[in-house]
Amino acid sequence: MWRAAKVLSGVRRVSETAAWKWVRKLGEKVSIKPPRIVRRLIAFDVTCVKANRSEYRVYAAIDVDRNEIISRRVFPSGSSLATKLFLEEVLKYCEGEPSFTVDSAPRLTAALKETGLGYNVESFRR
Repeated sequence: MWRAAKVLSGVRRVSETAAWKWVRKLGEKVSIKPPRIVRRLIAFDVTCVKANRSEYRVYAAIDVDRNEIISRRVFPSGSSLATKLFLEEVLKYCEGEPSFTVDSAPRLTAALKETGLGYNVESFRR
């Protein structure tokens, strides 16, 4: 969300919370139903946003080769269970076993290790 807020701030000052709210509203109107196909590499990320005095975790998975959103979801916590549920959802849209790229978030790497999926760690921020 910080990237979206940063880009939009070039036009008008926008907070991460506002960007998060827009993503939720867009998600209600736009259905993301990617096809189940072979995917080589998926960027898998989670970020914390605050709204209405509460913290939420926004998970996102993007097919790097196609620049396609595979899935995005908001959870009230970033628990191991939420991470595993999201990963299972992403894998529904994948034939075979894709490789993942993640930042160093321990829950993301732990979930991928448990499933035996390949991954590499790199920072998404520049």
